[in-house]
Amino acid sequence: MTRLIGLGFALILAATLPAAAHHSLAPYNRSTERSIEGTVKALDWSNPHVRIMLLVPTADGAKQWDFEGGSVGRLSNSGYVKSAIGLGDKITVLYNPRRDGSIGGFFTGVVTADGKSYHTRGFGTGEAVP
Repeated sequence: MTRLIGLGFALILAATLPAAAHHSLAPYNRSTERSIEGTVKALDWSNPHVRIMLLVPTADGAKQWDFEGGSVGRLSNSGYVKSAIGLGDKITVLYNPRRDGSIGGFFTGVVTADGKSYHTRGFGTGEAVP
């Protein structure tokens, strides 16, 4: 009987782990969209959220901005491809800013140096804009 209870508990715990791994978009002001230009320092094309690290020119050199986006699947369904941007590329990032005022945010679009645009319109209803 103890084993059965333990197994039941393990199954319940396993079922809740994916929900515990997800976090809210509450830190971002989703009603405001801004843009910023910079050079791609890093791209982390992995789940749970794709990340872009951008070097933005400043009077003193450059400052790193960190952006988080949707999952790989969500972005792929919106027309994004990993090869769209690479290290050293100059891009424009469209983003929802952080509510706390720190630099970076939740990226909602990318415009590459050759003018190709990728934009997710709303959470989960994205499309690529050629």
